[in-house]
Amino acid sequence: MSMIEAFVVDMRHELRTPLNAILGYSELLLEEHGGALSAEARHDLERVIEAGHQLLRIVTEVLDAQTGDDVAVCAARMRHALHTPLTSVQGLAYLLIEEHQGAPICDDLRRIDAAAVRLAQVSDSLEHVFRARLAAARNGSLSASPTAPHPSAALAEPFGLPGARGGSVLVIDDEEINRDLLTRRLTHQGHVVFTADGGEAGLALAAREPVDLILLDVLMPGLTGYEVLSRIKKDAALREIPVLMISALDQTASVTRCIALGADDYLTKPFDPLVLRARVGSCLRKKWARDFELAYLRGVETVTAAALALEAGSFTPGSLDDVGQRSDPLGNLARLFQRMGVEVAARERRLRAQVEQLVIAIDEDRKAAQVAEITESDYFQKLKARAKVLAARNAARTNLSG
Repeated sequence: MSMIEAFVVDMRHELRTPLNAILGYSELLLEEHGGALSAEARHDLERVIEAGHQLLRIVTEVLDAQTGDDVAVCAARMRHALHTPLTSVQGLAYLLIEEHQGAPICDDLRRIDAAAVRLAQVSDSLEHVFRARLAAARNGSLSASPTAPHPSAALAEPFGLPGARGGSVLVIDDEEINRDLLTRRLTHQGHVVFTADGGEAGLALAAREPVDLILLDVLMPGLTGYEVLSRIKKDAALREIPVLMISALDQTASVTRCIALGADDYLTKPFDPLVLRARVGSCLRKKWARDFELAYLRGVETVTAAALALEAGSFTPGSLDDVGQRSDPLGNLARLFQRMGVEVAARERRLRAQVEQLVIAIDEDRKAAQVAEITESDYFQKLKARAKVLAARNAARTNLSG
């Protein structure tokens, strides 16, 4: 089975698993609690089921049509086609959860919401996971067979458990009411929220706190949203943070200007809570995917540097400790290099000891040869004979004097 075919098989599994949860829990809720729900709530659940079947059709059609090697096209088609029904599922689940807080059905509704989040994560990461697996296969560290690790192993690192991870969001708006509304909405969605009442304060806070997403008002006194956005995208430490613009301006010129300056999305006031939730979630998924990608690239650089150091004889095993903590093929490669480095160092120590012993033996042989050369010479033999004569004379003199 080719790499493309194996990848499609894996992705079919990864995408159908959350789809099964969406449809299964929705149908169970209607079966088990339908009589106790209002007509409006039953209708909303029926719409969730309808959107779930639409998602299933999309996944099946797009993956069935994937016969070539252009995964980027497949990923783009998948993200685009899934966007509307996914937004419907999440929005309806959110409404139902808000209406039934504390009720037994909330647990299943949250599972539906978590499954929708998971489905979005997988579709957003199709191309990235494929590229990582393809690179690993080319390096010989990952098989292209269907038994290769599922993409979920890689996705678990940037995203964590489905629906369980909140982001760190910075809201920059000069209006206190807007800050309060956004804070309450985002907090209910499980995010940690920082607020700033102006551009300068927002930039300072972004530089000080670990921020995953910035919600930025366009019209503010002092630094405008355009100016803040421009400074964020020019700052090497901040430019990877996605920025969602929020403004009462809905003119095409304002939207175009923000996108041109590097904004990731644009939301008009008064904002729809469901649209806010969907767009915040989308921006956060992109941020976490980018964080994972950057961490992966840094790991590749570290392993490459370790390989060069190993070749040069200056390798330090501890330099790969961080990368070796990863559970993916890159982590396996780092641990392999660590073992190789230790083994090479031990072998070099053994070789040095053997060379030292050989040098000592050679020196001893050389000295013995030099001594033999001297003692076996005619001159040395004559000196030895004269020494014997002198010794005999001295002995005779000693006897006479005695």
